[in-house]
Amino acid sequence: MSGFYSRAAMREARREREAGNPGTPRLVTLADVPADAPYEDAEAVLHVWVDDKFIPYANWLASRPISVESVAAEETPIPADATCLEAACGGTRIWLVRDGDRWLMHAGSRNASGRRRDFASPFLGHAIRTAEFWYGAPVNGWRAEGKRNGSGNAGDSSGQEARVEAANG
Repeated sequence: MSGFYSRAAMREARREREAGNPGTPRLVTLADVPADAPYEDAEAVLHVWVDDKFIPYANWLASRPISVESVAAEETPIPADATCLEAACGGTRIWLVRDGDRWLMHAGSRNASGRRRDFASPFLGHAIRTAEFWYGAPVNGWRAEGKRNGSGNAGDSSGQEARVEAANG
């Protein structure tokens, strides 16, 4: 299992964990490492235990595979000018609302009582991954509710002002 760098990787890791997949790497403790284990380069200061020997940290770091995050075909891209995203994660409705240069999370309700006071992030991707980690994967994906250019139904005061002006005549 690689690091959680995408929502798809996190979902795959959950499936593997729930299925008890034997392909996942086993946890190695210090008790599993023999006292007379061989070193690949005894002169190196830092070593990493890999399979049955210690290898220099620099070699291990350079040998790690590079992965590229790709958006799954069934996922719709989120517009860059979105100000509010909504999803049903694990039975809880979650809203990610842009407030200046940060994203705030609301759970269960979009009013002030639903705001998570322990979370704010400058990055939308981080906010999405955190919501999915805390509440579970979204049932139907993330949906943009509002945009900065005035279209949409959230995060846009121009629509509200127009409705107020129309009501006042």
